[in-house]
Amino acid sequence: MHKEEILCLAVLPEDLTEGRRYAQFSIHYTFDRMAFGVDDTTALCRRLAKIIQGKTCEVALVRFLRRHGIAHTTREGQTPHTDPDRFDLRILNQIVDLKTFAVPAAVAKPARLLNCLGLVPDHHPRDQWSRRGHYARFVFGFFEGRLMVRLAPRAEQLLTQRAPLNDDHLQVEATPLKFYVTAAPTIADCEAKFRKVRAGTRCPQYSRGTRIDNMGCRVGELSSFREFISM
Repeated sequence: MHKEEILCLAVLPEDLTEGRRYAQFSIHYTFDRMAFGVDDTTALCRRLAKIIQGKTCEVALVRFLRRHGIAHTTREGQTPHTDPDRFDLRILNQIVDLKTFAVPAAVAKPARLLNCLGLVPDHHPRDQWSRRGHYARFVFGFFEGRLMVRLAPRAEQLLTQRAPLNDDHLQVEATPLKFYVTAAPTIADCEAKFRKVRAGTRCPQYSRGTRIDNMGCRVGELSSFREFISM
């Protein structure tokens, strides 16, 4: 993949609103893959921010597909908030799993994004690498901008009691956000190029080290999303 093939999508306020609403309902039923925990407000906010980030990027990508007339569907993969997701998207009749990572502004440059790692969790039997047979491709994207989540005092208690959240319980602030869509390798390509990336591995998107074990490689070694949608 070349840097010119990376897509840069603006994240709109309505994308963020949809991501927030999804997080409010799904927080109780989302697997805590990063082991943030529920012991304090900071951990809960980190989990909420991660869910909001992923859903917001998915919404931005779907808007791009719709505007460019690229065949896709999201309804087939949607599940109740109490159930695990079957998959994120079907694009050009291929089931894909979207993986998003936050990056600082200094890294959010096409040439530097090529050196980021496309990572698929491989830390737990429920992780996506173990379930890769369900997908045709992984799609890797990188999220630039600050996303800040704060809880109202009563909201932390509601979360630990697994009670529903509403708009009054969750405050979300964000700087202008961008979503860079990079690679979309087939599963066969991933199996050929990926290697084990141990927890603690430092890379451009995780300057302090990854939290869990993954499989992955540089996104620059993989075929681009632009190439995929031009098939």
